[in-house]
Amino acid sequence: MVINYIQKGNTNKRLHTALVEVSGIHRKLSRQEFQKFDMSPGQPKVLEFLLNQENCPQNELAERCSVEPATMTVLLRNMAKKGLIQKKAMLVSCGKRAFGISLTDLGRERALQTLEIIDRLETISYKGFSEEDKNKLVMLLQKITENLSEI
Repeated sequence: MVINYIQKGNTNKRLHTALVEVSGIHRKLSRQEFQKFDMSPGQPKVLEFLLNQENCPQNELAERCSVEPATMTVLLRNMAKKGLIQKKAMLVSCGKRAFGISLTDLGRERALQTLEIIDRLETISYKGFSEEDKNKLVMLLQKITENLSEI
């Protein structure tokens, strides 16, 4: 017998079900908003990171955005074609050369639009939450992340 956990107000949900639901609806809504600016799902986090980190080496960018290096290469190639980023040769440790990734003016504009979308979705998501509730939720999710990272 299958139990329907996707009923509004059901407090007997398993963690898995609750995470899948919230992740799914958040992903759907954010994807719809990001597509209005011709952004693929992986691009917003890269734009947001680069807004605060100019000339970031590509390997560090992949690590900080939790993306595989090969995936980051494809993401950056597409972002460069759209005029969102630029690559500049730079020296890293031991005299090695790498490319530093920075936003173009259009990329900066898209990054700011990304933040507006994220802020709007966050405001909707936290409707009815106190500041204490918000902080506790984030803390609990971080604890779950830490627990699962130990596996």
